[in-house]
Amino acid sequence: MTPAAFGVDLLARVLDGAAFRHQVIAQNVANVNTPGYRRRAVVFEEFLAQALDQPGMDLRRVQPRIVIVDGPMRMDGNTVDIEREMNDLNRNALLYQAAAQVLASRLASLRSAVTGR
Repeated sequence: MTPAAFGVDLLARVLDGAAFRHQVIAQNVANVNTPGYRRRAVVFEEFLAQALDQPGMDLRRVQPRIVIVDGPMRMDGNTVDIEREMNDLNRNALLYQAAAQVLASRLASLRSAVTGR
């Protein structure tokens, strides 16, 4: 795999992970008033970092994972804090936008190199 293709594959994994995280945050928000619901989070950045340390690792094998997050529990057993979810949603949106912009730039550079313009 070429370094250019590797960069595109890495950015695609980041976009996939951020999109999946967005879905999980939305589930947390939807369940903010569900008794006994425990907050979930998505982890994938550390798995990508580990994969990058292994030469020849196929990044397509790196999948985001859902973890149950322990935290302050309300009287009804729910652990979702809506302010935290909104903060996480904003931070995740910034990650997604940044990765999308870098990917678009990388693809434009590759297109330019191929077409000679």
